[in-house]
Amino acid sequence: MNTETMVALIGAAGVLGTIGGTVVGARIQANGGHAQAQAARDAAATAAQAARGQALGERRWAVLTAYLRAADLCVDVVSQSYDAGFLTENDSAYKVFVLAQAEAELAAPTSMDTHLAEMHNAVRNVWSTADIWAPHGWGWRALAEMAQSGRPEAEQARTTLHRVRGEGPRESRTLAQLRAEHEELRTALEALPRFGTDQVSGLLRDRSDPDRAGREQRWREQHYVDVREKLIEAARDVLGTNQL
Repeated sequence: MNTETMVALIGAAGVLGTIGGTVVGARIQANGGHAQAQAARDAAATAAQAARGQALGERRWAVLTAYLRAADLCVDVVSQSYDAGFLTENDSAYKVFVLAQAEAELAAPTSMDTHLAEMHNAVRNVWSTADIWAPHGWGWRALAEMAQSGRPEAEQARTTLHRVRGEGPRESRTLAQLRAEHEELRTALEALPRFGTDQVSGLLRDRSDPDRAGREQRWREQHYVDVREKLIEAARDVLGTNQL
């Protein structure tokens, strides 16, 4: 091989080496660009997921807080009903709670379904118990207060009530006698001030124990408190406040 041929071959090899280096370098740069792009996409996805998680957490916090407030308000209204002597099923506090219940069921995770169902039942039972017993308990107290103040019609109504509900075996009275006593009691109660339909109906029910209304109220409200504590604990786990 002469000198010119060798020089030509060396030159060709140099050109090929340069081209190969350029190609390899381009591939490295391309791969690096892809990695950077993927890293950027991953970072964006992580940030978006974090933002969604934060927004959901804030939404759950707001919904569950409103839910607990609605439940507490409903129970407060029930407590007041025992002093007022009546409770209407169409009260706005109960409607607000029902709406808050629906929103909480949508916003909370499935791990809280049981707690929400128990809370709904507890509030509903508190409400329905008051609907039955608030007029009854108020009626007994009102009769006692009026009788003690010297109102003869109240004393007559209370005496009739004790006779109809608590004195003597009912089996010894005929159906006609029971109906007559029932109407006598109704007439005596309707003659009293502040004794409306709910209050009269409450005392006309077959309830002989005047303290039962208070016992029913206390039991239902204590059950509500227990259920409420369990729901709060579950909400803390969901919202992560136990770890803060």
